[in-house]
Amino acid sequence: MKKHFVVILLLAATVLTAQEKVQAIHGGTARTAALGGGPNNPYIKDYTDVFTNPAYALTYSDFLYSDIGYAFAAYSASGQYIGYTLGLNNLAVGIAIGKREGPMFAEQSLLPGSFYGSSDNMTADAQANTLPGSIIREPRSPIQLYGAFKLGAMTIGASIYRSGWSQVNDGTGLGLTTKQKLDAGQGQTGIKAGVLIELSQQITIDGAVMFRNNSSTIELTDSDTAAHTIANPSSQKYDASGSEFAVNARAIVKLSDKLEVVPQARFATFGYQPEFSQNPSVPAPANTKPNDYGRSEFEVGVGINSKFTGGMVTFGLSIQSISLKNDVTTLSGTTFQTTKNTASWLDLPKINVGAEYQVASWLTGRLGYFNRLSSMSTKTEPPSPATTTEVTIGQENGYTPNFGLNSASQQLSLGLGISIDRVAIDGYMGERFLAAGPYILSGNGQDMFCIMSMSVKF
Repeated sequence: MKKHFVVILLLAATVLTAQEKVQAIHGGTARTAALGGGPNNPYIKDYTDVFTNPAYALTYSDFLYSDIGYAFAAYSASGQYIGYTLGLNNLAVGIAIGKREGPMFAEQSLLPGSFYGSSDNMTADAQANTLPGSIIREPRSPIQLYGAFKLGAMTIGASIYRSGWSQVNDGTGLGLTTKQKLDAGQGQTGIKAGVLIELSQQITIDGAVMFRNNSSTIELTDSDTAAHTIANPSSQKYDASGSEFAVNARAIVKLSDKLEVVPQARFATFGYQPEFSQNPSVPAPANTKPNDYGRSEFEVGVGINSKFTGGMVTFGLSIQSISLKNDVTTLSGTTFQTTKNTASWLDLPKINVGAEYQVASWLTGRLGYFNRLSSMSTKTEPPSPATTTEVTIGQENGYTPNFGLNSASQQLSLGLGISIDRVAIDGYMGERFLAAGPYILSGNGQDMFCIMSMSVKF
């Protein structure tokens, strides 16, 4: 009996000890941006990898995580998201709410407020072509459901993404008459599929594909019994639907316990062509599709991670190409004419450098550097006989979304990670705090962290 009691005590002690060894997991945008990300760093592992490849859900299971918010004007609330992943042996399922993805959000625009702004921000074009009484908003509370399953050395993952917004204005107000009704809406629906394969103890590869449909519609109807004319139509409609496709691949090659090489590549493309219509129809020829928007991105690079006791250093170089287009069609008499406009960047190279070190058992310090040495070209190809014009300049570009920071303020970054038992709090340190100091010294209100992330490992 005593022996059984001793065995039970030993088992209980073993379980409790195992539970005590569960440690906090640092990560989130606050970590990747502080480690030279743009704002993500493809050469390091982080729990945010699940948004690129859902197969990573099994790597970070029984886990609550969040970007608490950003200390930037008009961005702090929209940057918040929270997620939870539940692990069930070889299966993991999870949900994330609030993680914004896709080209319908203003922070995705590579040239905010410019002629090309709508090439990767559908809301901008809907706003620019607002029908009477319409107010266009971005999709609200994006929801992502994901899961992963392990089969031997391979883990398979998939996710579903949905976000939407709609508004109906019926009757007077917002520029409408008593017999007018306006129905506006924007929506995103997407899927991802990913795989994580352990080829050997030294080599792991992962890859993912994503497809998403983005749509924007505005429709005005008028039930006035008076005769409707082209100038006073019974209905008007703006309708846009765009398809988005992306593929990502990465390999982690472990050369030794202290050194690993990480080659990576990605490709993404998106395009849409808004259409305008009304009843009665405008006599032919009618310019119903004045714009054709598009965006494409390609990147290939390699990184090196050097690990040492209490920390690591990561260094990555890549070549990145980004292109936006806005083909504008106009009506000259009875003839359609299209002017092709393109803005493109060639980053040679794109640099990601980061280092983190465990200063104390509860404190981790981070330092990073990010830079895009870019050649930017704008090209305009008008109809013949007009001549093509092209301008190329060299410049340093920042990352997207820019969180309200310009490219210069993004280049050097500092961060802190604080762990309390199973809770990790990570912060990307604001340069205003470093420059001016805390309020007790400067007398100015400063934000110590301009990005904060938090997680709990259960």
